[in-house]
Amino acid sequence: MTRHRRKGLPEPRVDEPTEMEELVLASEEPPVTIDPLTDAPIPEPAFDIVPGIPVFDHAAVIRQIELMIGRRWYGDREEYLGSPLPTFSESDQLRFDRLVALSHDPQEGRRPVLFGTDGMVSALMQARRLCPGFEAVVDLIIRAAILSLRTGTPIAVPPLMLLGPPGAGKTRASRQIASALGTEIHAINCAVNSDAQALVVGHPTSWKAARMGQLTEAMAMGETAQPIVLLDETDKLVTHSSEKPYNTLLTILEAENSRAVVDEFVRVSFDLSAAIIICTANSIEALPDFILDRLVTFFIAPQQGDALLAVARLIAEGIVGELQGGVAVPSDEVLTRAARHNPRRLGKVLRLSFGYAAAGGRAALTIADIVAAEKLVTASPQVRPIGFLTAHRVCGDQPL
Repeated sequence: MTRHRRKGLPEPRVDEPTEMEELVLASEEPPVTIDPLTDAPIPEPAFDIVPGIPVFDHAAVIRQIELMIGRRWYGDREEYLGSPLPTFSESDQLRFDRLVALSHDPQEGRRPVLFGTDGMVSALMQARRLCPGFEAVVDLIIRAAILSLRTGTPIAVPPLMLLGPPGAGKTRASRQIASALGTEIHAINCAVNSDAQALVVGHPTSWKAARMGQLTEAMAMGETAQPIVLLDETDKLVTHSSEKPYNTLLTILEAENSRAVVDEFVRVSFDLSAAIIICTANSIEALPDFILDRLVTFFIAPQQGDALLAVARLIAEGIVGELQGGVAVPSDEVLTRAARHNPRRLGKVLRLSFGYAAAGGRAALTIADIVAAEKLVTASPQVRPIGFLTAHRVCGDQPL
């Protein structure tokens, strides 16, 4: 629509830049971001970035509260404007309290998403060095960060599967990636989960001990729309006989489904589509094809040679840091001897070894310390009698 200027008013003056100002403006070029893999400049996005997305439907939370109380919900003014609340059963009271907590969310359900930055790419490159054997996995995340940096869109990572033997460092690598991305990690051990529905969407209040789903609750209480959701030991997800647990995982592995996951407890829709899903497993045999088809699978081979020595050094340096520098980083000779063990066992061996060294008044480890610690870690468990009575009670050398 054209605006008409009143008669008699002068035209607004537009100051033309002077020659000096033109030179200054020309010299103030935006900084150029360099792609660390190709050394080519990355163009800046020419559009606005949305700061966050709704992780849960805040308006639906209010509707559910009002359905429970049968009137309008006044929120912070409820104490002054609201009439007395109805009496709820124990399970409904828990649901009501959870809904009220969600209604008070200061961001009304919105959470920020991740965008690639130079600092993030540098941190991921460092994580790549700290996770020998996981280079291909971290490279995928690096490419996603660079694509985000080029396009100004949020980081997008497909659901991943890290398949490898126990103690290969799969969980540790996932945590390193989360740290490099500057995001949260919600780790769930599927091996100790007895209810797959409770894992994702919770149960309605008609169930005994009903509660929100672990994932929906973690997303609601978290600080980001893009945490890493670590489903550890996915191949050991075994629940009660009437449930098909892997069918439940389709809710978060299918992009269309994950955008509108209804939590059965609070009856509110959640958006889990931005979460970065990382599954780990020791064996592929227990995993159904319809799950594997939705995952990008990486086979993590046990480290050997220089890679194994590098892992041993990283673990040793981490323990030295935990001990506040009161012990010395082991020599290559000692680390080579210790590196016979997988990363999980290696940490135990090194910690026990430092104890032997400290008892001997030394800051540096010796191979003898490693050997002594190995005997504790690798010893076969002995069958011991339970209680005070055995087949023969001995007094001195004579059986009674």
